[in-house]
Amino acid sequence: MPRLFAIEWDAAEARVATGKPRAGGGLILEQAFTVDLPQAVAGGPEPGAKEIGERIAKALTERGLSRGDALVAVGRTSIELRFLTLPPMPPEELPDSVRLQAVRQFSTLGDDWPLDFVPLDANRDGGTNVLAAAISPDLVKQTQETCAAAGLTFSRLVLRPFAAAALVKKLAADGKCRLTIDFLGEEADLSVLAGERLVFPRTVRLPSGANAETLARSLVAEVRRTVVAAQNQLGGRRVEQVIIFGDSAHHESLRALLQQELSLDGGVELLDPFAEVEQSRELQARPPRNPGTFAPVLGMLLDEAAGAVPGIDFLHPRQRPVPQSHRRFYIGLGATAAAILVLCAGYIVMDLRQRDAQIALMQKDKAELEKRNKKGMPILAEAEEIDHFVAGDFTWLDELRVISEKAPPSEKARLEAFLADTRIKDEGGLTVEAVTDGPDVVPVLESALRDERHTVQGFGGKRDTKAVGLNWKIREDIVIAPNDPTLPPLKPSAAKSSKAPTAGVKSPSASPSNQVPPVKTTPAKGGAK
Repeated sequence: MPRLFAIEWDAAEARVATGKPRAGGGLILEQAFTVDLPQAVAGGPEPGAKEIGERIAKALTERGLSRGDALVAVGRTSIELRFLTLPPMPPEELPDSVRLQAVRQFSTLGDDWPLDFVPLDANRDGGTNVLAAAISPDLVKQTQETCAAAGLTFSRLVLRPFAAAALVKKLAADGKCRLTIDFLGEEADLSVLAGERLVFPRTVRLPSGANAETLARSLVAEVRRTVVAAQNQLGGRRVEQVIIFGDSAHHESLRALLQQELSLDGGVELLDPFAEVEQSRELQARPPRNPGTFAPVLGMLLDEAAGAVPGIDFLHPRQRPVPQSHRRFYIGLGATAAAILVLCAGYIVMDLRQRDAQIALMQKDKAELEKRNKKGMPILAEAEEIDHFVAGDFTWLDELRVISEKAPPSEKARLEAFLADTRIKDEGGLTVEAVTDGPDVVPVLESALRDERHTVQGFGGKRDTKAVGLNWKIREDIVIAPNDPTLPPLKPSAAKSSKAPTAGVKSPSASPSNQVPPVKTTPAKGGAK
């Protein structure tokens, strides 16, 4: 049987797994390893597809691996994804209807963009809800060039959450609603499944350089948001269990925290991806450092070995079924029709003239509609910019009131200065400088300010030997979630024109290394409450 290669990469590393399908079914996992990818030099261009492919090819050669079919997983952030609602129709018409609907609802979909979808469930009108995904042809070309440079044959391009979901098919037989967590570098895939059907994939950005507790708290808040957002796709059903792809050596503390915070009926469980496959002796002797990150590549290998079709595969999207050939029937029918057409020639000529007149009228109507549509496009673009402006418009006095109410009393902590600004992705931010009566107050302050919308990260503290009383100086960074996190990203032209002016408050003693907003007011002084 031919060897299969499964690959998935980010900016830092590539994760590669190889295996051979068994003749009677199943898979033997031969090797699984990571490949460090070339990093961009400061001020230089990012590594191209050829450089990444050559680095992977070198790693394959060092391990004595030859050519094979490459199954590639692509992340949620690299594609555009929408939930679509379609009216009742025959199943064979669904692919064409999905693309027509996607043209109206996707923000960047072109005629040459690969688009695939998975049916979800019936809607109230008897139609079908689907989850549709589209990917840029440029990204497909880059992925193909990477595989070619690595000496591999590009055979599948699977959406990463669907690849990882293959590992929970055995558990999904009970039909329960589950949420899976897949850690991949500075990102995490949160996917909600109803039985075997993936109904809500979401990718979140994790705090860079944060400690374990801050990372866990941030992830708890993202899990809660995902559970709430997925209820619409689940018809009111709630998530009953959380599955973390990983082992106890890396994720036990996170599992315990989620177990404590979420209180789910099915609890929170760890799932080692390598426990679901048969491994070679070489792999058992030298397992990868972090097995949880290999969930997507192992899931693709299992699906391919079993002959299962991935939920989303951009190289083999769902198409209208090819009709059966009725060549002989049509030959006989054509011979009979030829005689009839001779008698009906005059009628056909008149009919064609009428249709030509109708076509001319329809073309005129089309030109008028296109003209009206062109006038309306600027209005739609302006409305989109206003939505993003509102999403990033924060009432800073309200934010300061919340800090004042939640912070320890003034004899324990006092606010010295703060800097308020609007950040990327419609997020808000407060950089706060304060003094406390000791380092023990800092975790109390951070815990009090942290909630589902506010992420708090400290920058350490030091004692001011010249101060009396409150002499422990600290600086905290508070990230505020946007007012509407579901807004799609702006197009590049719109994003550039709709950038809202930054507003903030800055003390004269604020660190000069921070980005200073253009609006300055008197620094806030006094007690924290």
